[in-house]
Amino acid sequence: MRTRRKQTQLLFPIPAKPIVNWEFVTKLNSKENTNIIYLRDGEVVLYKHARSNVWQVRFKLFDRQWHRHSTKHYNLQFARQVACEMYDEARFKERIGVPVVSRRFDTVANRCLQDIDREIQAGIKAHTNKDYKRVINKYLIPFFGSYMVDNISEQVVSEYEQWRNNEMGITPKASTLMTHASAYSRVIKSAIQRGWVSANSPIAFLNRRGRASTPRAGFTREEVHKLLEYLPEFSNGGHTELARDMRKLLRDYVEILIATGMRCGKESMNLQWKHVDWYDEAATGKRYLCLYVNGKTGGRQLIVRNFGIAAFERLAIRQKDLIAKNLNEAIKRRTTIRVFRLSDGTQPKSLHTTFRWLLHFAHLTYDTKTKQQRTLYSLRHAYATLALMDDAIDIHTLARQMGTSVGMLEKHYSKLTATMAAEKLA
Repeated sequence: MRTRRKQTQLLFPIPAKPIVNWEFVTKLNSKENTNIIYLRDGEVVLYKHARSNVWQVRFKLFDRQWHRHSTKHYNLQFARQVACEMYDEARFKERIGVPVVSRRFDTVANRCLQDIDREIQAGIKAHTNKDYKRVINKYLIPFFGSYMVDNISEQVVSEYEQWRNNEMGITPKASTLMTHASAYSRVIKSAIQRGWVSANSPIAFLNRRGRASTPRAGFTREEVHKLLEYLPEFSNGGHTELARDMRKLLRDYVEILIATGMRCGKESMNLQWKHVDWYDEAATGKRYLCLYVNGKTGGRQLIVRNFGIAAFERLAIRQKDLIAKNLNEAIKRRTTIRVFRLSDGTQPKSLHTTFRWLLHFAHLTYDTKTKQQRTLYSLRHAYATLALMDDAIDIHTLARQMGTSVGMLEKHYSKLTATMAAEKLA
C-alpha cells in the first residue's frame, strides 16, 4: 500500500524559474558590441572591461541602484550561470531583509570617522569622540580593516583582543576596554545605518570586562585645608618673574578647581570671562558666581563655592589687558579673553610641573591610602568626596555640577553613597 509523502511548507519558497523572453534578449544581444550580453529580459547585464577578459555582471534591485560584481569567469557559458545565480541570491536576500552588499571594515570605519569629525566640529562630546578616533585608527582598522563587516566572528574578536593586548604591552583596565568596545560598536552601528549589515546579523562584539581600575589619588578634608592654607605662602615665592607669575596663577587655579569640581585641562583652561556671571536667587536674595563650561560631556552651568570668588577677583585685577579694577568690571565686559592666563596675557601650556612643586613643598605628593602620586585631577576627586560627605549634596545635583553621570559617581564613590544612605536611614 502506497503512503503519500507529507509535503513540507518552506519558510522562504524557492521562486519558480523565470520565463525568459528570448526574442527580447536576442534583439538586445544582436548589437555590435559583443562585450555586452543581456540576460533575464535585460535585468542582468554581462559585460567586459576594456583591459580584462573576465566577465562582469551588473543588475538593479528594488533599490534602483546598480549592483556590480565579477563572475570570475572567462568562459561565457559559466559567466551566464554565475550571473543569474548572483541575481537570484540578491533578490532572495532583498526579500528577507538581508543586506545585498557588505563592506570591508576599513571602508565602514572611515565613513564612521567622518561622522565623528562632524560631531566634534559641532561640539558634541569632543573628548569622547577623540578617544574613539584614536582607537579606530590605532587598533580597529589595522586589525579588522580587511574583514567584511558581517564576517567578524567570536574567533576573530578573540584574536583581536590578544593582538591588542600585545600591542599595548599590558592587560587593559576595564575603562580602556569600555572605550575600545564603544568605538567598535560605533563602527558597526554606522554599517547598520547605511544598510551594509543587518541588525540581526550575528556579529561578535568586544569584551568590556578587564582588570579593575586603580582608585584615583585624592585629598582628605584635613589635607585640602592644609593645601589651601599653604597656597598664599607658595604664591609669593619663585626665583624669576615668570616663576612668581606661574605660582600666583596656580594658586588661583587650584582654589577654583576645589571650589567648582571642574576638570583640569581643556574644560577649565578654555574658560573665558564672558562665561563668568552672577546669579541672583529671587527667593532668598542671595548672589552666587556662576560659570558656563564646555567639557567632556558638553556645555553646562556650575556654581562657584564662596571661597573661590576671591581667586576670580585676583585674576581680574592681575590681567593688564583686561583693564578691570575688580571682578564686577571684568564680568560686565563680556570679553572672550581667557580667565586662566599670566599677567602678560599668555596662557601656559601646562600647570602640572608647578603643581608638583607645590605638593612637594607642602609634603602632599602622595595619597596616604592609595600610595599614588597626586595630580591636578586629584582636586576634582577631592571636590566630589567632600561634597558627598561634608555637604551631603545629593548625587543627582553633584552629577550635574561636575558634568558626569549618576552611574559614574556611584561606580567611583559607591562606599561614600552607601554611608550617606546609612546615615539617612539610621
